[in-house]
Amino acid sequence: MRAVLDGLAGDEGSPRVGRLPDNQHWWRYGQESFVGLRPRAWLMPPYVPIVGWLDSFPEMKAVRAAYAADPVRGPRVDALLGTIASRAARNFDWLFIQHVIEPMVLATGGYEFRDDVFQRVYAQFEMGFGATTITMVEFLPLNGFEPALPRLELPDGLVLQPMSDGQMDHAISALAVPRLTASGVNGAQISRHDQWALTRSRVLEVVAGHVDVVPPNAEPFPTLLEPASSLITALRIVCGGSAITTYPMYAQADDEFPIVCGAGAVLTTFGAADNTRPTRLMPKDADAVRVVYLALRLPNVQRDRALQVAIRRLVIAGTRNDDGDRLIDLSIAAEALFIQRTNLPRGTKGDKIAAGAAQLLGNDPQLAAGPTEISDFMAEIYRARNAEIHGDGQPYRGLRRLSGAPIESLALAVADAELVMRRAVYLVLQDHVKAAR
Repeated sequence: MRAVLDGLAGDEGSPRVGRLPDNQHWWRYGQESFVGLRPRAWLMPPYVPIVGWLDSFPEMKAVRAAYAADPVRGPRVDALLGTIASRAARNFDWLFIQHVIEPMVLATGGYEFRDDVFQRVYAQFEMGFGATTITMVEFLPLNGFEPALPRLELPDGLVLQPMSDGQMDHAISALAVPRLTASGVNGAQISRHDQWALTRSRVLEVVAGHVDVVPPNAEPFPTLLEPASSLITALRIVCGGSAITTYPMYAQADDEFPIVCGAGAVLTTFGAADNTRPTRLMPKDADAVRVVYLALRLPNVQRDRALQVAIRRLVIAGTRNDDGDRLIDLSIAAEALFIQRTNLPRGTKGDKIAAGAAQLLGNDPQLAAGPTEISDFMAEIYRARNAEIHGDGQPYRGLRRLSGAPIESLALAVADAELVMRRAVYLVLQDHVKAAR
């Protein structure tokens, strides 16, 4: 390092440090702004990245000899490096330049050798390059999600949390998060509602060199699709909104030495969230989300056909951008959940839905409405549903909110209908949980 820094000082005098265009990564410049511009970098002389530059220093022979004698690090020099399922050729000189020389230059602001800085920087490099295990993180981004808590822990090592800057970089590159209209060629505007992910971490063994046979215990991927589906369902039931999941992705943890470069992604299809109706998760709702997430796995819940239809239609309603379509899906959910209930009066489907909703939800504190208000509201919602399906010319006359207040906005009526169905599904799930104890 002394020889290298002395050589650079003799050639340049002092280093140039500043922003550096980067066409391979997205760097955060604000809550919603990401730019292909590294904020602070060493603007290297053009000969530094050329293969063989370090070997032009006689002292490099001793470095290579020392590494060749190391049983762990020696096989990793200029070799394939990664895990059993993902390895890439790594140039030792370039790793040394990136993780030792450049950090020293940036830390000192010059080409001077400072032993305290060198000991710290090189110790991190040697430990990272020789790590026997690394942490791989599988993450599944959410769109249309607005939490008011730092993270949500779920069973089986799952964590719902903000994506790290490195994960955001991968998600933008893979189109797993939508760009806002203000985005440009070298800049990406990503809504704050699209920056969380469901994650799970695994500790894996580092593998160097050629390994011809992939053992059957290679890390599975993807594994988050099923739990993510349950999570989205739980969020819809407890919080409403339109949150969705996008591409399953896989990358090494940001805070580790980069043994594995880049990220893997499964380019599945996905819909679009409505960021005017984000799913808002408040701290008071965290326990309810966990309860519903676990309840969805219960055998008696999975066998309840009427409940399953209601849940599916409630989730679908959240993805609709058209209020009329949401009204139809919520009405189907109401038909499935209420018409099969016992002790309902005879009459039309609308009458049974109104009576069933009043019977189940008449004393629900979150609705703040009595049985009569709930019954009248659901009867009106079902009449609006019939008008929507039959294409009536003036389908929404006489609409009211759950409180009974008259309105002309279908969106407000549908929002109240969604709240009614969310609470109804939640209470039925609670009954199943109690029966399973």
